[in-house]
Amino acid sequence: MNINSILFLLLITHTIAKMYTEDQLYNCKIPLQKQQHNDQKLKLHPIDCWIFILLSPVTFFGSSRIIYQFLKNTKLFGIPGDSVFVITITNGIESAAQFSTAIYVLVTNEAPMQNAFCEITGLATSIVFMISNLNIFVYAAYPLALIYNALESTARILRIFNYSLLALILLIVILGEKIVSTTLNGICAISATDSVTWDLIISLSYLFVFLLFATMSVLYAITFKKLIPKFSTMRQARGQYLRYYQMFIGFSIIMKLLLGIFSAINLLNCYIFLQAWLQVSGTLQNITQALCILGQTIIIFKDPSLNLLSSHSQTADNNIVNDNQEISLQQFNVLEQLHKEMKKTQVTSMLAGVQILRRQKQEDVIQYRDLVITEDQDGSGSNSSQGDLSELMEAISQPFTIEEIEECLVTNLNNQVLKEKLNIDQEIEVFSMRCILYAPKIFNYFITIDNIDIDDCFDLIKNSSKIDQFTGPDGGKSGEFFFFSYNNQLIIKTMRQSEVNTYKKRLYNFATYQVNNPLSLLNKIYGMYTFEREEQSNSRVHFLIMKNISLGIPRSQILRTYDMKGSEYDREVLIKKPSSDLSQMTLKDIDFFKIEQQLWIDESIYKKLNQSLINDSIFLEKQKLIDYSLLVMIIDWDQKENELQKHLDGQKMNIIPSIKEKGIYYHIAIIDYLQQWNVNKSLERKTKKIITMNIQLDTSAQEPDIYGKRFQEKLINRIVPLK
Repeated sequence: MNINSILFLLLITHTIAKMYTEDQLYNCKIPLQKQQHNDQKLKLHPIDCWIFILLSPVTFFGSSRIIYQFLKNTKLFGIPGDSVFVITITNGIESAAQFSTAIYVLVTNEAPMQNAFCEITGLATSIVFMISNLNIFVYAAYPLALIYNALESTARILRIFNYSLLALILLIVILGEKIVSTTLNGICAISATDSVTWDLIISLSYLFVFLLFATMSVLYAITFKKLIPKFSTMRQARGQYLRYYQMFIGFSIIMKLLLGIFSAINLLNCYIFLQAWLQVSGTLQNITQALCILGQTIIIFKDPSLNLLSSHSQTADNNIVNDNQEISLQQFNVLEQLHKEMKKTQVTSMLAGVQILRRQKQEDVIQYRDLVITEDQDGSGSNSSQGDLSELMEAISQPFTIEEIEECLVTNLNNQVLKEKLNIDQEIEVFSMRCILYAPKIFNYFITIDNIDIDDCFDLIKNSSKIDQFTGPDGGKSGEFFFFSYNNQLIIKTMRQSEVNTYKKRLYNFATYQVNNPLSLLNKIYGMYTFEREEQSNSRVHFLIMKNISLGIPRSQILRTYDMKGSEYDREVLIKKPSSDLSQMTLKDIDFFKIEQQLWIDESIYKKLNQSLINDSIFLEKQKLIDYSLLVMIIDWDQKENELQKHLDGQKMNIIPSIKEKGIYYHIAIIDYLQQWNVNKSLERKTKKIITMNIQLDTSAQEPDIYGKRFQEKLINRIVPLK
């Protein structure tokens, strides 16, 4: 903006200000009370009315067009579609309230004081004003939610806030008396009061909130720019989103800040200054608000996806229409695109980091206690990685030392290191990260004896198609995700910090136990890692590599999958989906006993399997762990018996043939065994009992000794009954 533009605006403002005279203190409450002026002066100035009449219809029809496109193409909803849709609706409602108020004042030449019209428009204006600002603020926070992988939870929280805020305002209106009246700028709203103190508090709070909003929005934009790298795979989406995002947020920040300033001037003038020419602040406030919602509508309407959608009706070729629609939806959900690209890059970085760490020399090993790693207490009262060794004193073999448990390998990963150490010709990009592998000698021991080729399983080129398809599948209640290697032999599973601490403290116990119990059905873990991005050193990704007990068999040959804990509460799936394809879902305890009754295996194996499962349960109980599951997969190997044989050579009890059906095998393992009994689990159990009004409820969460006993009696002894 040059000096001529500023002078022109000042001239316009001065001209408008001269239209106010001393006997036209339109919207000042104190003069009205002191001088017994007529209430009719609390109305819109004619200038305000004509501004609303000119601008509001444009906003309303623009908002209606955008809403129509959303309703016509429901895939536009999501992230950030939900926020944009709500902001558009609120802008349309507010423009209608502005237009109708202006017409009312011009026709009746009086303010809508304490009548039905004022109640309706005031209620609508206040509700949409608050909801719109909430959604703008959350929209500004989406980049941060993207960085911390919380887009879905942010969207859910936003919906809850919208409904809750609407319900709260309606409740206040129902219970309150004369809560809606004309405000200082001539618009009916809930916020109007007759108290000098409260009016000042409201105005200052308004200004403070939007100063905070502006500051946080700028920080979000800076954070987004810093943490989203300019990789070729995401450069276009990054640039497109930033252009649209910065335009919308920047415009909203400026307009909301001006609103706060004009509102404060208007308030101070009415209570303190009492200058007629300063009443121009009320008009400027109304003009700014009208321009704000109009500008937001125009920016939203200029979004590339909506422009493409609006041109579809002019396209004769239906195939072209469909193609354009797909492109537009992808463009509109560019934030989701970036989210997926970030996850793909994260997985690529994980695989590359695993390969590079595997190639580190053993002399590069250091002690992990020397690393700066946050040690969240898990309730055990000890930070020792050794844990309780009492149950291992009679172990036949103790091939590991505490020093080996506390060792780790550390390396740095970036695009240059990737090219140098992996010799990959293709363009593959990774985050700049610090990569840590815990207890490499321990995990290498199990990798060697189980004959696992991790380098091949996580080869970047062989996994390229898997990475391209990766969207971050949800890992159940924990929200962790799984990535399956290209041959489905191994799984990468992200971990919480508490799980990392739990496993580190018990790693010696687990390693020694599994060496001395080759028939153990505890699903093998072949490595535990921590990755720290250089741009996010305070935010880490923890993950482990573990065996996939299906052994890479095609999904079409997995007949049924059961995840069982020994509990009966909420442990039935088919009651909700009785006609579903069993191969496409994970069934639970009650489903198993209704369909399978038990494991149909040879009598010579019964006792060994039963005892192995009992031993594992006792071990986990002594480790104070709960919530583990027995995973049973029923797989048809009839067409691939030859392929199965190479897997059976290295298996002890994990793969057992069924005596009931030819070619059918049970794949069995105990999984998810890194959950400690803690305060949260105790509260979960009590909450479920309160909700169901059943003090005897057998919930999944129980103390370790109760959980272990139930696991043995109600699950192991039922599915593998001793004869």
